[in-house]
Amino acid sequence: MQFFKSAREDRGAAERAADAASKLDAIMRSQAVIEFQLDGTIITANQNFFNAMGYTAAEIEGRHHSMFVDPTEAVGADYKEFWRELNRGVFAAKKFRRIAKGGREIWLQASYNPVIGADGKPYKVIKLAVDITEAEQAFARSEAERARAEQEQKEVVDALADSLRRLSDGDLTARVEAAFNGDYRRLKDDYNSAIESMRDTLNAISGATGSLRNGANEIASASDDLSRRTEQQAANLEETAAALDQITATVKRSAEGAKQASSAASGAKQEAERSGDVVREAVAAMGEIEGSSKQISQIIGVIDEIAFQTNLLALNAGVEAARAGEAGKGFAVVAQEVRALAQRSAEAAKEIKTLISSSTSQVERGVKLVGEAGHALTGIVSKVTEIDGLISEIAQSAQEQATGLNEVNSAVNQMDEVTQQNAAMVEEATAAASGLNTEAAELARLVSQFRTGDAAGRPELADPERHAPARNPVAKAQAKVKAFARAGAGGARAEQWEEF
Repeated sequence: MQFFKSAREDRGAAERAADAASKLDAIMRSQAVIEFQLDGTIITANQNFFNAMGYTAAEIEGRHHSMFVDPTEAVGADYKEFWRELNRGVFAAKKFRRIAKGGREIWLQASYNPVIGADGKPYKVIKLAVDITEAEQAFARSEAERARAEQEQKEVVDALADSLRRLSDGDLTARVEAAFNGDYRRLKDDYNSAIESMRDTLNAISGATGSLRNGANEIASASDDLSRRTEQQAANLEETAAALDQITATVKRSAEGAKQASSAASGAKQEAERSGDVVREAVAAMGEIEGSSKQISQIIGVIDEIAFQTNLLALNAGVEAARAGEAGKGFAVVAQEVRALAQRSAEAAKEIKTLISSSTSQVERGVKLVGEAGHALTGIVSKVTEIDGLISEIAQSAQEQATGLNEVNSAVNQMDEVTQQNAAMVEEATAAASGLNTEAAELARLVSQFRTGDAAGRPELADPERHAPARNPVAKAQAKVKAFARAGAGGARAEQWEEF
């Protein structure tokens, strides 16, 4: 049993040894392997190591590891500390720069591994290494190229920094004059082109700033002038509106008066027509009176004739009574009385006739005068009718004028309101123009900080004589309205109103 157990242990140890040998063989085939004593003396190395370093076994065995190290490094404290660490059993693994045969530089990715004995102490050092010289040299070339590029870039950055510093100070003549290669030359050309373009742009901006300041000054001056004119216009429009209010009220009262005059004229026309009718009736009545007077005159003539005949009969009766003598005395007395009555009747008839003649004459004269009055009243009625028509036309015209003035008044009030709004807008425009002028001055100041090598022209200031705004054409109409409102004479007012 013990025998079989020993056999199994021997077989296991053999297998482990074989496995270790296989691993070692794999390492020996893939890596450079070299063994050292603890003091750094070379014991042996494999073929990969010889191929990498260019030595043979005879050339390196028994020599010190320092033969592969740069002499300046070999005498350094770090190299001595490196071997002391290995002697303490601490392994080291990193990239190592070594010197191959002939002073050729070689780079190894290596690990120094102290081999620990049965007593737990290192007794030798095995180095496993892989040649990474090509990669490292490529990296070194890359680093060198990078350093060169960094240096060149530093020169470019320094040159650009100096130019940018001058540019930040406002110097637009800060061109890059240093000689650049490759892409940096294009960067230099682009930078110089940008500087030139910026200088041209700033020159153009400087010129435009001068024009802007000039325009801003003109706008500010014109806006200020316009503000004053607008305020004056607003005040004039306010006075015009007040004058139009008064004119409207006056014309309205005139229209009402003309309307009342038209009503009065219509009443006068009716009264005149009625007066004409009365006169015509009076003429007719006077004609009838005249006819009656003529009839009375005829009757009076008959009475006078009867009185004459009665007197004649009384006379004959007296004669006959005288002939009768004493018997006819009573009849004679009667005849005498009849004769006296006839005489008084004749005298009364004569007086009545005289009065009737006088009355007839006066009636004729009254009829004539009434006829003339009727003709005069007929003319008056015609004239009153004509006056009524004229007053009606005047009333209608006055009403139309009142309506038109109401519309004009409304328009002027609306114009006044718009003018007040315009005045407010002009004040805002004036403030904006003042702000623009200030901003333009600030822009000019900022632009003047840049040195472009060109002298900028001084901006032209606004000239009130050349840049004053045109006069407002409303002023003439305002003057006419004021003259119309203040005119005293009716003819002058009508003439000014027609012109207005």
